[in-house]
Amino acid sequence: MKKIVALLAFGAFALTATPAHAQGQWGNSFTPDEARDARNKGDVKPLSEIFRQLRRAHGGYQVDAELFNRNGRQVYIIDWVTENGRRVQFTVDAKTGRILSSK
Repeated sequence: MKKIVALLAFGAFALTATPAHAQGQWGNSFTPDEARDARNKGDVKPLSEIFRQLRRAHGGYQVDAELFNRNGRQVYIIDWVTENGRRVQFTVDAKTGRILSSK
């Protein structure tokens, strides 16, 4: 019985520890509903526009994308694979579409 309680406690800790790390790295993540509302209000550019821009400049395709609030600015963190197979992570200003960084 003690093992079960210990495993449940560890599992609960593991589930809560990961989002805190992600939040600290990128800021507050938007839920899908919040991201859609921001797009509908015109607060952020639609991802489809950002993807077209990246495709024109780098070729390839999107693997993952999330909207974050970092230091009062909304940014998209986009994982991208270029046409030559290189994986790149772009940080894009969600309001303007300007690429802030890539790595």
